[in-house]
Amino acid sequence: MGHFDSEFKVSRGCPVELKRFIFLAMPGFSALDLGSGVDALAAANKAAEQILFRWQIVSEDGAPVVSSAGMNIAVEGALPAVQNGDCIVVCASIDTQKTPTSERINAWLRKATRQGARLCGLGGGALYLALIGLAQKGKICAHWRLQPVFEETFLKLDPVCTIYEEEANFLSSAGGAATLDLFLALIRQTAGTAISNRVADDLLCASVRPGDSRQTMTDRCRLQHRNEKLSRAVAVIQDSLEDPLPTSMLAQKVGISTRQLERLFGRYLGCTPKTYMTNLRLDRARVLLQQTQMSVIDVAVACGFSSASHFSKLYRRQFGISPHIEQSAP
Repeated sequence: MGHFDSEFKVSRGCPVELKRFIFLAMPGFSALDLGSGVDALAAANKAAEQILFRWQIVSEDGAPVVSSAGMNIAVEGALPAVQNGDCIVVCASIDTQKTPTSERINAWLRKATRQGARLCGLGGGALYLALIGLAQKGKICAHWRLQPVFEETFLKLDPVCTIYEEEANFLSSAGGAATLDLFLALIRQTAGTAISNRVADDLLCASVRPGDSRQTMTDRCRLQHRNEKLSRAVAVIQDSLEDPLPTSMLAQKVGISTRQLERLFGRYLGCTPKTYMTNLRLDRARVLLQQTQMSVIDVAVACGFSSASHFSKLYRRQFGISPHIEQSAP
């Protein structure tokens, strides 16, 4: 890590600007996010046999920070001075209730952007930057668990469930294993494909995914090779959670009879199309109750339930707790 000159010589003698990354660790951050980024940069320096990147791990006050897994991580100091060209990587919890905003951090981040620093949000870090207004429009990579929060809270943003996105001077990643894909791309931009590939090999990354890759193997992907009609039905359901379709209309869109559709769901998913749809809507509602300040009735409407009482009844049956209690839980 240390302090290095702002310029260095690459193997052919060409001066290249040194890249510095400042990793801001916030309570509940993912150790995998932080470790993937730092290890990739260290591997790039080793592969190039010279210093291509430097980095610093900091916290708001310089004190150790506890990760989502309960690891107590020591840092190198508090919020440092920032220079033009620095990249600040925000590592935060995907549970917004565990990451209250900090005016000290917010002011530091805003000043950093004015000084020409690049911002990068990993996992919950992307949500944090949106919450404080530093990500205001354009595409933003949303961890699939946080996509409903982005969709209901930040209407000018376009949340996508890819593994990473780059918008102007703002980077975002779903976090987790996707962090390595993002840093391999950043290393490739600075040091070239050969170094990036060497890093991937050293870290045993069998395949390097492009940024627009999907985050997870969704139900529609898992089912596609088993039954194309069922995969299409699942896709239609996932795209219409706020305005759920009757089973008959769903079958019509897929191009089969209602009875055939029900048989497919029973055979492959063990439930009816209606039950599958309701469970997805309830899962979305739970995320919104836990991660936003939306009222119970607003959550119900956003998830396609016309009656708050009916929503509460289904929610209690599914999760064993009322939505009002869920919302007020610490």
